[in-house]
Amino acid sequence: MRRAAAALLVLAASVAAQTLVTGRVEYVDKAWDYNGWTGSDPVLPVRRADVHVINGITGTILASGSTADDGSFALTADLSLVLSLQVRVDADTDLNGAFQRVRVTTEANVEYSLFSPLLPVLLPPPALDVGTLTALPILSGSDEGNAFNLLDMGVRVAEYVASPLIGAAPSTQTLRLYWPEGGGSYTSGNGAYIGADDGYDDAVILHELGHVIHNLYSESDNPGGSHTFGDSDQEPTLSFGEGYATFFGGAVQEWMGLEALYMDASGSAQTGSDQLRARLETVTPYAGDAYGAADELAVACTLFDLLDGEASVDATPGTDDDLMLASTVVDGHSPQKAWWDVFVGPVNSASNLTMNHAWDGWLALYAADPHFAELQDVFEDRRLWFWADVQEPDNDLASAVLLPAVTGATWTLDRTLYWSADDPPAPGTGDEDWYSVPLVKGDVVDFATRYPGAAADADTQCDTWIDVYDPQGVLVVGTDEGGTGRNAKVEDFAITKTGAWACRVRTVNSVRRYGRYDVRVHYTEQNHPPVIVAGPTATPDAINTQQTAQLDVIATDEDAGQTLSYAWTPLDGGSILGSGASVTFQPPGVAASSVLHVQLVVSDSLGAEAPPAEVQVTVSPAGGPCVNAASVVAGGSGKAGLLGVPTLGAQNLPLLPSSDFALHASGCLPLQPCTLVVGFTLLSLNYDLGHLYPSPDVLIGLITSATGEVLLPVTLPGDPLLCGLTIYTQLFVPGDPGALGAKKTAQTGYLALTFGS
Repeated sequence: MRRAAAALLVLAASVAAQTLVTGRVEYVDKAWDYNGWTGSDPVLPVRRADVHVINGITGTILASGSTADDGSFALTADLSLVLSLQVRVDADTDLNGAFQRVRVTTEANVEYSLFSPLLPVLLPPPALDVGTLTALPILSGSDEGNAFNLLDMGVRVAEYVASPLIGAAPSTQTLRLYWPEGGGSYTSGNGAYIGADDGYDDAVILHELGHVIHNLYSESDNPGGSHTFGDSDQEPTLSFGEGYATFFGGAVQEWMGLEALYMDASGSAQTGSDQLRARLETVTPYAGDAYGAADELAVACTLFDLLDGEASVDATPGTDDDLMLASTVVDGHSPQKAWWDVFVGPVNSASNLTMNHAWDGWLALYAADPHFAELQDVFEDRRLWFWADVQEPDNDLASAVLLPAVTGATWTLDRTLYWSADDPPAPGTGDEDWYSVPLVKGDVVDFATRYPGAAADADTQCDTWIDVYDPQGVLVVGTDEGGTGRNAKVEDFAITKTGAWACRVRTVNSVRRYGRYDVRVHYTEQNHPPVIVAGPTATPDAINTQQTAQLDVIATDEDAGQTLSYAWTPLDGGSILGSGASVTFQPPGVAASSVLHVQLVVSDSLGAEAPPAEVQVTVSPAGGPCVNAASVVAGGSGKAGLLGVPTLGAQNLPLLPSSDFALHASGCLPLQPCTLVVGFTLLSLNYDLGHLYPSPDVLIGLITSATGEVLLPVTLPGDPLLCGLTIYTQLFVPGDPGALGAKKTAQTGYLALTFGS
């Protein structure tokens, strides 16, 4: 009986030793908003943290597990022969199943833990509630922090990445958070080092964890170094790395149902005192300054606009400020998932990663349906203009766009270094913008680019290079220096030739390959070419070889102090007597009446020239070529077309020599092919229900003008062999719907032209 009773007592003690140890873990948070600390210290659950039940005497771990979403835990422990126990909660998620491991330690790698008081165990009860364990703030100097707030931010990040919005697998590396870091917050590899004054700065913690996510899931080319909001001329690789981290922190806040903010507040002040802040939806307070891919806040806000929606917590609930809505479906995915796939795909493989690759990668990954209008709307809001400007294609000298030089402050509207003939249009690398600049010998000009709109800050990643070519297409000078900031300028360039110079704008910077710029060519000194206002004239304009003609011209120059030079050059023989604006032309000997040309070039003292001009002088052998008179006789009857019967006449008589004789037809169908028949005899044959009067010895194809006319000037030489010759002409206009006959020709009467003096 005694042995049986003893056995029962041992069995009862063994069963009673299995105790369910329960409790709850929380931490004291520090509430904040856009304006800094609010003064409220809410108490929040510690989630997914490692929990251990420990023998209070030996330190042996009796049971382990994790806290639930409400901070509670329930662990079964064998408390037989245990006189006291203690519960330890680690800032670590190592025991939370397949969940991403997140760990918070000091910089010396000492893990933060929260301990319960020692609890005596007299008789092991079936259940033991240790109550609520509260992690209080920790001081680092005068700065407050809480390891379990850091843990919760890491847990939030891991949950967001694993959520159905993204669905990424946990990284094999631990998300490490170190606090306090004495030199400020930064990231290295998978570790986020949180500054002593940032232990409660959730946005800063999420920003640094954004860097960790970038390092673990994609590839960052962030060179590090000084950076801040409001600087639009940072290294674009730095701006993308920092902008992505800020965006990622905002995306996690958006997923949590909070407004996406960046807030770096003072770690020691209980209320107020923000050091750096921004609203990602409205870009406040940098809305008028954060532009371009070299600005980290512009990068962050652009990426955030890719995935925010109408339900975002912002100043306009129920509406979105861009076309990329929450309901947008990209290749079967939400915008969040679509961007994540770009992030782990094309962005991951990019070299010298900038916002350019976010654009290129999106269009490459979703080429079949890129939602280009929505994407362009998002990027345009922060002036990330990664598409061709209105003057494209202007990628070579042949397609250069006119760019007149200016004397005032006028610049072009924004131009972009971006061009792609692909569909969708990406990548846009290698663009060249060509400009044609009419200039005059003696001009002195500056070729220059500037930041768009004369912005003091770049507002663009552009790094321009200017090449200058002379009118023969020869490269004269090229530079990417001389302008303000990263702009190029060729200054005080002396123009040595009159003509169309060319200016090419491009970039040789492989990182700053896209971007916006303004351009102009500005006069330092402008030289105006001379202007011929009257002449040149010949008096008289018809002479024989024994006579001379006086050549006169009137030219002016609007530049004071300029001296004009006159170069008269006989093109067909003869000589010039004298110099200046009035000279004498001595003709050469001619065997027959001839029209001779004299060219005139007027230049100023700097070498600028007026366009060459010519004067004509008709020179005949002494005595004249003919004895009979010239005449024009009209005959025959025409045939009507849609506009009636066309007429054919002569302007002036067919004098030998003559330079003002012409045939003129009117009343014809406009813009219609026609034929002038010239013959040496008069036939008068029936043709197409009309008459063909001249013998068809010569046929001349012409086209009527928009007014239904034909003008055919004929220069008549002073050849004596032509004296007394009579030719006959008649005009035929086929295809006239108003004309009769199979060929529907409208017909004029004929002219008999007799050459003479």
